[in-house]
Amino acid sequence: MLFKTLFALLSTALAVSATPLEARSCSPTYTMKAGDTCSAIATAKGLTLAQLYSYNPSINSGCTNLAIGEVLCLGPGRGSGGTCTRTYTVKSGDTCSAIAAQVGLTVSQLLTLNPSINSGCTNLGIGQVLCVTGGTSSGSGYTYTGIATYYTPNGGTGACPPYNSLGNNDLIVALGSGHWNGGSHCGETMTVTYGSKTINVVVQDLCPGCQGANGIDLTPRGISKLDSNYVNDGKITVTWTLPTLP
Repeated sequence: MLFKTLFALLSTALAVSATPLEARSCSPTYTMKAGDTCSAIATAKGLTLAQLYSYNPSINSGCTNLAIGEVLCLGPGRGSGGTCTRTYTVKSGDTCSAIAAQVGLTVSQLLTLNPSINSGCTNLGIGQVLCVTGGTSSGSGYTYTGIATYYTPNGGTGACPPYNSLGNNDLIVALGSGHWNGGSHCGETMTVTYGSKTINVVVQDLCPGCQGANGIDLTPRGISKLDSNYVNDGKITVTWTLPTLP
């Protein structure tokens, strides 16, 4: 009788451990094989154990709930059609809404970039690394798709040192919060493309109210070179390229 009881408990434990965890849709991924361990996977993929755990918060601390066929994340997330180019490490007290507001995303965009977060955002873990923006690398820089709006500086000073006066006819751009990164791109020249038209603009300002993770603000002169009907359109969807990562 005791043997039967132990056998039943062991069978139940094996059945539970063999149940695959929630599959990820992030990139890159790894599919578990027989004999795999967390340390072996991390070493083979050039990760630390801490990184592997942060990308896969449903793995328990002893790494005893892995299952053959389970799909693991090997990166913090993905952007639409590209790779993760900026990350955020979860701290005590963080929530999805607070993180999204801090990095200039909507909660929906944050969840899309990090498919391992559940819909209620109840499985965040301290130290977990999240993707907070995505882009596609090319030989000439990093390209993003986002909404371009326009503003009128009217001679006011920009957010970039040495805080020059900015005019409505200047070919400058204000970056959204998601790509500002403390002003690290100030003075860089980036391209903005709408349809068949492309302009070069210089990063000189911050746009905390830009729309979406990749939103930017152009001057009237800049946006008019892309869309002659910009006053009526109000906003346009563009692709833009920075020479360096955020």
